[in-house]
Amino acid sequence: MTRGETNLQDAPLPGYRAVRENVGVLDCPEDLVLSLKGEDRRTWLHGQVTNDVLGVHQGGSTALSVLKPTGQIVANGRLWNAPESLVLVFPHTPPHPLLERLEMMIILEDVHVDNLSGEHDIVSVQGPKATEALSEALSLPMLDWGEAQVGDTDIVLLRHDRTGEGGWDLLFPRSARVEIEALLAHLPLVTEQEANLLRLEAGIPMRGRDYGEKTLAMEMGQPFIEERLNFHKGCYTGQEVVERIRSRGHTNRTWVGLRCEGLVEAGAQLKLAEDTADALAGDDVGQVTSAALSPLFGPIAAAMVRNVAARPGTPLLAGETLCMVQSLPFLK
Repeated sequence: MTRGETNLQDAPLPGYRAVRENVGVLDCPEDLVLSLKGEDRRTWLHGQVTNDVLGVHQGGSTALSVLKPTGQIVANGRLWNAPESLVLVFPHTPPHPLLERLEMMIILEDVHVDNLSGEHDIVSVQGPKATEALSEALSLPMLDWGEAQVGDTDIVLLRHDRTGEGGWDLLFPRSARVEIEALLAHLPLVTEQEANLLRLEAGIPMRGRDYGEKTLAMEMGQPFIEERLNFHKGCYTGQEVVERIRSRGHTNRTWVGLRCEGLVEAGAQLKLAEDTADALAGDDVGQVTSAALSPLFGPIAAAMVRNVAARPGTPLLAGETLCMVQSLPFLK
């Protein structure tokens, strides 16, 4: 089944349907938001994360990851280069250990890390008509970062795709929650279940489900690597392991998508189908990390599987349910 074969008007998920066809609003209470200030903020952060911070022009943004020295993921997030600061958003991320890690790495540099999450909230307006809908109420920036005013409150606008459809995060003081809710009251709200389905279809991994502190960045699949890992920027924490895997080796497992003949559950063990012409047929090869019933694609899942099972088209079994491996994202 390809996108468009299902009539979304029949889907019983109004927030999901709104984002896929028009515009909807996601609340993001579990996101960690940091502000970096100081003269050395860009050069310092460039040496801490996987992507090219120095190459991000003012008003621009980039995806990035923070890694352990051993190459495992501490957090995945996004950076915006504001005129007087760097703004970082890490979805579904607690402040520790990331905040402790960043502060520990500041030695003599002029860098100040502020956790904005304690006094600020984020809501995200997502969908193919998100820009059009917000433009009716606010003056949107031409680039990825900008400021606007709602009543007497200054808010920050961050271009951020959380669903595969594009959209904007609104970062605002928690005291302005009533004003922001009134501004967006005419737009449909997206439930947590719908938000999970949207990000899974878009192939966006979630902390605590699809990756954790033992997951190598290079295990997360080619789209993730292409978006977040820069192999030409020079040294950063974890870079040696990443480069060693890229140039001389490989990981033992990969995060992939699954199209299934029935519903499966996160945590389900996966086996190579018995009719697979492989010596490991019937053996455990991985585990489902996320699963959902998609109005566009039917039962879908993501899984971390051994590389012997990671090739698109490989048949796997979750219990008695047949699943076929496919590359992510499901949305093309």
